[in-house]
Amino acid sequence: MPMDSEEHAALWEAIRASGENWRPGENSMMLLMPDDRRRRLGYTPPSGEPSLTERETIAVAAREAMIAFRAIAPSAVALPAFVDWRHHNGNNYVNSVKDQKACGSCVAFGTAAALESRARIIEGIPVNATDGSRLPDLSEGHLFYCGNTLSDPCGMGWWPAAALDFATRTGVVPLTCYPYTAGNQACQPAPCANWQQLVTRVGTWNMLSGITSMKQWLNDNGPLIACFSVYADFYSYTGGVYAHASGQLEGGHCVCCVGFDDTKSAWLCKNSWGVGWGEGGYFWIKYGECGIDASMWGVDSIAEIHSQAVPAHRHAAGH
Repeated sequence: MPMDSEEHAALWEAIRASGENWRPGENSMMLLMPDDRRRRLGYTPPSGEPSLTERETIAVAAREAMIAFRAIAPSAVALPAFVDWRHHNGNNYVNSVKDQKACGSCVAFGTAAALESRARIIEGIPVNATDGSRLPDLSEGHLFYCGNTLSDPCGMGWWPAAALDFATRTGVVPLTCYPYTAGNQACQPAPCANWQQLVTRVGTWNMLSGITSMKQWLNDNGPLIACFSVYADFYSYTGGVYAHASGQLEGGHCVCCVGFDDTKSAWLCKNSWGVGWGEGGYFWIKYGECGIDASMWGVDSIAEIHSQAVPAHRHAAGH
């Protein structure tokens, strides 16, 4: 349901009044009805983890702590001011943007994206290498429909720890082995022939806290899984550094954080709403905003990496 001119003008005014400068406008999400937009979310923190509201409070405190630390010890942490794994020393380690469609499977998309990039970084096979296709896209469908045991996966969503646990125990098959379909479906116990030999499987993973720790991990190891609160104005994002300006809380969402920029004071994230949303499917979000950096999750090592004819000695874990 596209915005009318009055709604567009009101949102621009709210953004200016908040002191921010991101750009709202028409995109693929704004063509949907409100209920259909909400179906593209899918993160509800599990019992024992901070709620969405608590995550927002934690993230604001983390941003303030980072600012205070910089003031006290500006050169204590030797980190670059900018990281983008799509352009890392001339190479791209981030697979293409996908579309989860009308299903709350964002956790599976964010997790698969982080695992794909980690495998590329460990193997030294960027997307733009001559043999870049040797590492396949991973199956969000296998991860979501076989790993998620909730009664209504698309409606109830998931969380990163559960997705990473499945990727550790079972692994994730290539997308060609188990194509993704938006809509609850039974797990295919044998998605394709010899599927057990085709998995990419996590070795170890961890949850990070603190903005500096996340930036250090991103710089050293690659993209992270990140989750945050989505407010109604986020659907209309077309560019710039997002910060909540208006609209109600819609729910939680997970994405893949592929970089950061201290000049912008923002994280760079890969979404799973297709290339018709945001900056070609990507967005910038301000440090400490909407709970984005209350915690993030990273793949430390990979126990198995499936590829097309990769020499045996390359099936190694760690980095």
